Amino acid sequence: MPVVNLTPHAVTVVDESFRVIRRWPGSDAPARVEAVRVPVGLEVAGVPLMAEERTRANLPEPQDGVWFIVSSVVGSAHPERRDLLVPSDLVRDGRGVVTACRSFVISGSPVRGRTAAAEERVGA
Repeated sequence: MPVVNLTPHAVTVVDESFRVIRRWPGSDAPARVEAVRVPVGLEVAGVPLMAEERTRANLPEPQDGVWFIVSSVVGSAHPERRDLLVPSDLVRDGRGVVTACRSFVISGSPVRGRTAAAEERVGA
């Protein structure tokens, strides 16, 4: 299945031994969500509070058999889409910079196949 990276960063997937499984270059035209911020007239410790409304991302239409890698913000803005992959289980370097991931989360999908122990932990 084709995978299209719609983030501005290269996405590298590694296994538990840090061996590269796959790498996709960053996009020259990444999917973005814009935010409109409006002051709410309140402050906390002298810091103004804002309300924020996010727009929909500039995503391509779904295509049969095609997956799109997006940021978590873009994935969250489109819970109706089942073709969006959000990098998960992030790998960071010594400075805390993300260098890879080990898996993807399918945007908008409910968790399936959880074990009884996992159900207990999340209180489901």
